[in-house]
Order: sequence, then structure tokens, then C-alpha cells
Amino acid sequence: MKQLFIMLLCLATALSGQARTIRDFFASEPDDIFITVPHTTRLDLMDYYDSGQRVEIDNLLAGGTQLETLDSTYLKIRTSESRTVELLMLQYSRRDTILAVIETVRTPVPDSRLRFFNSNWAPLSSIKPLKKMPTLDDFFLPTANKAKRKELSERLPFTLLEMTFTGDKHDTLTVKHGLQQFLSKEEFALFKPYLLPCLTYRIQGAKFKLQ
Repeated sequence: MKQLFIMLLCLATALSGQARTIRDFFASEPDDIFITVPHTTRLDLMDYYDSGQRVEIDNLLAGGTQLETLDSTYLKIRTSESRTVELLMLQYSRRDTILAVIETVRTPVPDSRLRFFNSNWAPLSSIKPLKKMPTLDDFFLPTANKAKRKELSERLPFTLLEMTFTGDKHDTLTVKHGLQQFLSKEEFALFKPYLLPCLTYRIQGAKFKLQ
């Protein structure tokens, strides 16, 4: 009995420390992010991707879902004509992983939301890979003083930001504002001299550092 207990304990330890890939997390996501893409559809999408086929499979809303990119730590999936999801594994420690999720909706100007989860798909509260979410204020150049920033910000009813993971290793977060797409040419001309075209954050481990 004692030997059996030791064997079961060793097996449990080995399984708990087993490395997990993005495939495991994609398949196990509890229908919060991928609510319209059931578990079996996710498995089918990965099987087709592995065979070199980029197919569209109907989701629960009868829309086309396609897995666009998949490697050991990153995936990008189009869940409908107007929504994409990116999922990236971040190395928090030797034995733990943080999941970074970008959901982008095209309205028709793209607008993204970035969230973080632990390896059990619980939203993170104490650990903050990104100290603060980017806002329009982060795009202003030093030439825009406080008064100019206030003046320009008050001209906007809202701000839409598009986020995506870029780079060969998906180790950069790129953020773009959509002002040129929803402002008139004359209105955007007021903003253009004072704004960066995009923001980039270097991802190191589980930390995002603004470049």
C-alpha cells in the first residue's frame, strides 16, 4: 500500500509539472473567450491546421471560424468576420504561466481589449504584466503640452485602440490608434503633428516594457 501511494504521488507530481502548450490552453478555455467555438471545433481547427489546411468551420452562430496562426506559445483565430482573438503564453516563473489574450472587434475601426489570466483561466488581479493599459495620452509627443493634450482629447467622443502581438517570437505588443480612420481629414490634421503612429511594448518574461 505504501509503495502504491508513493507511485501515485510521483505520477501526480509529474503530471502537475508537465509542460503545457498553447494548444492545451486553447482546448481547455472555459467558454468565456471562445464562447461561440465549442471544444470539438477547436480540436478540429488544430487538426486541419496541422495538416496544412486553413479551413473555415461554422461556430455556434453559424459564422465562419478560422485558425490563422498556431505555434507552441501563440495562436490567432478569427472567430467571425468582425472578431479575432490572439492568445500568448508568458513565462511568469519556471513553473507557472500567464496567458495574455487580445480580443479585437472591427467596428469597422478595430478596437482591442487586452486581458491576463493564470494557467487555470482565472483573471489576474494581483500580478500585472502591464502596469497600465495604453490610452490616447500615451501617444502624445513631448511637443504637445498639457493644454494642447486637453484641447485635443476633448474633441474626441471616444478612442479606439488596436493591439496585436508582433515579431518573429510574438515578443512585442504593438498598439495603434484609429484616429485617421474615423476622423475627417481636416480633423485628423489637427492631431497628426502631436501623435506617435503607434506604441510598442517589449515583452520580457511576463513584463511589458514601453519602448
